Amino acid sequence: MPNKVSMNRLFDEAIEELLNVSVDLQFFYRDDNGSKKFLNQTEDYEYKTLLSNDDDSWDYVEKGFGLLGIVKLGFPSSLFGPTQLVNADAELGLALQWMSKQSSQRGVISLSTITSTTPNDVSIPIDYYFQKDKLFGEVHISLVVFLKKASRNNMRGQAQLPGTILGRLVEWLVILDGSGSTFPIVIVNEPDKPLWYVDFNYSEPLVEPFDKEYIAIYLNKAHVAYQAIQKPKTKLDQALYVEFLAGALQLILQHLMECPDWQDIQDGRNCEEGSIGQVIHYFKTTLNWDFDTPEKLAMSLRNDLETRVKTGDM
Repeated sequence: MPNKVSMNRLFDEAIEELLNVSVDLQFFYRDDNGSKKFLNQTEDYEYKTLLSNDDDSWDYVEKGFGLLGIVKLGFPSSLFGPTQLVNADAELGLALQWMSKQSSQRGVISLSTITSTTPNDVSIPIDYYFQKDKLFGEVHISLVVFLKKASRNNMRGQAQLPGTILGRLVEWLVILDGSGSTFPIVIVNEPDKPLWYVDFNYSEPLVEPFDKEYIAIYLNKAHVAYQAIQKPKTKLDQALYVEFLAGALQLILQHLMECPDWQDIQDGRNCEEGSIGQVIHYFKTTLNWDFDTPEKLAMSLRNDLETRVKTGDM
């Protein structure tokens, strides 16, 4: 399918330089007393923002998270005029647009209206909270400018349909659920679902990264056995944790063993760094897992995981 080409004038580097945007944004959560507690932001090698707090007590499923800050527009009038984004009598809007593919949710949060008479160096506050049980996995957040009211005298190439997004000023890709984990586990809260299940969304395992976007193990917080797996304390909890992880891993491995790229994965050939193929090749060549038959794989997975749990390696 060919890519859609916009015929509207869009926000570009030249306009960005004229507008002179600066953003000071922090992520936070509310504790049991309703007080705001700011989260640490760490950017990984893929420019994804990992959120955490110092004592690891923040649970995004239980507490949600919020955004707090200010966006400053140096010269908003630079967006208006016969050769700019819109004509002088139009109105633009500034909004936060968010989307979480894994949560199957998206939304837009309107922040402010911008006109040709908006003063220079205007500061626009951002203060929004995503309630608990709303989002998980990766969340794409963008600061966007859109057409709020069309000009009565549009010039060629200027947008006419209110709501049209004309550009993204800043973008964040926020990771909520511990993407530093070896295994792509996503915590969900779904009372009608089982304790765990696996979702596959990969098409090129030699290229696509081993993360929740392409392979996800969903662990259901609404299930009665969730706490035993999330924080295993007793030997019975540990056994349940091993069964959960071994079952999920076997599904993933056997799914990949049936794909056309399996031989390349086994040989470590044509696998990009960090890809699904590279990670599975590492598992196969480094860990004591027997891939000869499903029965042997199941046995070796459990033996290995049980040993790691008992020795504290997991």
